[in-house]
Amino acid sequence: MKPLLREGQKILKAWKCRNRRDWKHVGEHLNVIIQRAASLIITTLLLTGIYASAHTAERESCAVCGMYLDLYEKTRFVILFNDDTSKSTCSLACASGVINQNRGRIKGVKVADFLTGKLLDADKAYFLEGSDIPGVMSYTGRIAFSSKTQALIFRNKHGGRIITFDQALKDQLKDKE
Repeated sequence: MKPLLREGQKILKAWKCRNRRDWKHVGEHLNVIIQRAASLIITTLLLTGIYASAHTAERESCAVCGMYLDLYEKTRFVILFNDDTSKSTCSLACASGVINQNRGRIKGVKVADFLTGKLLDADKAYFLEGSDIPGVMSYTGRIAFSSKTQALIFRNKHGGRIITFDQALKDQLKDKE
C-alpha cells in the first residue's frame, strides 16, 4: 500500500509544478499505480476463490436440513442401510425422520459421542434429554454419551434425564407431531 501512496504523491507534486518535464513522469507513475493495484486485486480474487472452493467442495451436509456436518460433529447421526448406503444427519431431530421413513431398510444407526465426537452404536449410547444444552433442530436437546458415567457427570452439571436410544427416538418423534 505504501508504494502506491508514494507514486500518488509523485503525481501530485508534478501536478503542482505544471512543468512539462515533470509531466512526462506522471504517465509513468500512473502506470505503476495501475499495475500494482491490478496485481493486488487479482491476487486477492485468486486467494478468495481458492479458499472458497477448498472449503465448500469438501463439506458434507445433513441429508435432511442441509446444515454442514462439521459444525455438528458432536450431535451427528449416521444411518446405515441394508444396501450398504448411508445417510448422515446433524441431529436426532433430522435422523428421526429418516429412521421413521425407512423402517425395515436400516442395518444400524451410529451416533456421535457428545464429548469426543467419535461414532458409536446408538443402541449402546446413553442419551441425556432436557439438559441446558440447546437442541439441534429441536426444542429439546438430546445428546449421546458412550458411557453411563460420562452421562451422569454431565447431567449433574447440566441437568436433564438419562434415557436409551429407543426412548430418545420415541420422544423426538412425539415432539415432531
